[in-house]
Amino acid sequence: MALKFLKFLIALVLIPLVGAEVWTMIDLARVSVPAGQWREAWFASFGAGFVAWLVIFMLLPRTMWLYVLGHEFTHALAAMLAGGRVTAFKVTSQGGHVMTDRVNWWISLSPYFVPIYALIWMALWLTVDFYHPLGQWLPVLYFGIGLFWAFHVTFTWSMMHMGQTDLSREGFVFSWVIIALINFFAFLILFTLLSHNLSSAGSLFWHRIQQSYLFTGREILQGWTWAQQEWRQEQA
Repeated sequence: MALKFLKFLIALVLIPLVGAEVWTMIDLARVSVPAGQWREAWFASFGAGFVAWLVIFMLLPRTMWLYVLGHEFTHALAAMLAGGRVTAFKVTSQGGHVMTDRVNWWISLSPYFVPIYALIWMALWLTVDFYHPLGQWLPVLYFGIGLFWAFHVTFTWSMMHMGQTDLSREGFVFSWVIIALINFFAFLILFTLLSHNLSSAGSLFWHRIQQSYLFTGREILQGWTWAQQEWRQEQA
């Protein structure tokens, strides 16, 4: 219980950082649209892949077995990276599980912020490109990243419910904040890499972090001052 309360406090401290990420993404969108980046091949291809998966997700039967496979594989991979040993691995269309000798927030929540199929797609592309250059097929790379990223987003969102044991184990507030924080950060990194705008985006993000925490601090101070005034009025 004490550990969950500590995680809850950590989540509260991190909420302004999530706000800074959203703020930065809005800023980047405002800059990118007038600059015409939406006309570039990477943007159109990524967007086409993202929209293609949204259409598939809404109109066709859910590919639950494929999602569960990636979900449990990510659990297992995270456990091994954390020094754990995987002793069982089960995947069905109704669900699955991984048994390991180590459990922590990284292992429990990793499937919700690691876009495993997008990473596999990029790794396969880089491997083939190393032996057979695929420069002229870059739109296919971007389309695949968009499609698999949308796969990750849609299934992650659909699994973010109160009955999800991965989330309840770590505490719902902590889980939601960590999942949002890392997903937004990963998308920021992806966007800035594709748009070749990493340095300026980094300085903008740092500026928004400072502003977000200053804003939060001011609001807390004002709320505390108001609460004191109300209490004094009641005591008078």
